[in-house]
Amino acid sequence: MQQPPFQLSTRQKTQASLLYHFASLDYLKGLQQRVHVLIASIDPTLDLAKLQQRDAILTDARWGTRNTSENWGNNGWPFLADFELSIATHIAKRAYEAYSITGANQCGRGLSEISLDWMTPDEQSDFEGRFEELSIYAGNIDSTMDKSQKAGRWTDFQLALARRDFSEALTQAPALRLRADVTGITGMVPVRTGVYLPVDDPYGTPQFCWTGKPAGELTECKTFNDLGLDALAEVGPTDLWINNDRMHAFVQNHLNDPRLTKDPLFTRSTSKAKLAPSLVARNAFTSRPCTWIYVEQIHGELEDWAEESLGGLTASGPRIEAGAVCIQPGYYLTPAKANSRRYFAKGETMPHIGGDYGMTIWQWDPDQK
Repeated sequence: MQQPPFQLSTRQKTQASLLYHFASLDYLKGLQQRVHVLIASIDPTLDLAKLQQRDAILTDARWGTRNTSENWGNNGWPFLADFELSIATHIAKRAYEAYSITGANQCGRGLSEISLDWMTPDEQSDFEGRFEELSIYAGNIDSTMDKSQKAGRWTDFQLALARRDFSEALTQAPALRLRADVTGITGMVPVRTGVYLPVDDPYGTPQFCWTGKPAGELTECKTFNDLGLDALAEVGPTDLWINNDRMHAFVQNHLNDPRLTKDPLFTRSTSKAKLAPSLVARNAFTSRPCTWIYVEQIHGELEDWAEESLGGLTASGPRIEAGAVCIQPGYYLTPAKANSRRYFAKGETMPHIGGDYGMTIWQWDPDQK
């Protein structure tokens, strides 16, 4: 097996593991179960509305039966039934390595047109809460499978939040390794189904792609722009996106920065610390074509997080391409040269090594002594 061009950082491991989790058959079956439970919960409510003869009060000459439980049973319930059936179809297609977004958005839009006035306030709140939770769950699949945009939906910001919410799943994640013999470029269908990382960008967001028809091709890579790199350097990889106070301090230091002030919600977002991460994230990313490398799961072997923090990136730091400036001061080394470990100051240009190794990538040394 060819030597991989870099070592997986903690950030890359967690993000790749999350995408594999959201793409898994078990996660899809979890969505199916949630829809089934929602349908099972609505049936007794329909029966109770009929028993209490609510429709007799809600039927009128102008709107007819629009606001009745009968109307919802005839027109709303089928949206859920069709959604559940579509998930069963998606499960069957996984045998052919075919993946797709769910029908959660279409189901939600359809249900929004059907009146819930026949429910009591508590019943309506319960139903809407259940469907919202289901939609959020399905949204992780949709963000992983959507190939309709120029670049993938996921960003470093969104995956940081997912890492916090799915830390338990990460503890059971299979070990990962890079496959230098399996690569692809933006715009092409990969030769293997799975997660891919950009070869030359340590901050690029991974993608899940597949070979089944219709195939899921590699799109452009979502990565940090200048604002995102500044936030990473000032806030630090451990606190980026998840430490509201430090993100708020970054915003306060950039109140006159046009990269933030152009945001339509800028004024509102500067007042509360909890709004700072999303303000920065809305303006911190760009996309570009790139070369991708396959991240393979090693089934039967769990990823060893013993010396790594799932809450941040303390075990690893940046990987910086030669010619770029150092964004985080510290000790770096490159596989392009033996005994290359040296200290770089922030703003210092990372040098080219030359030789036959190819592109020079400077990697953060976990040992910063």
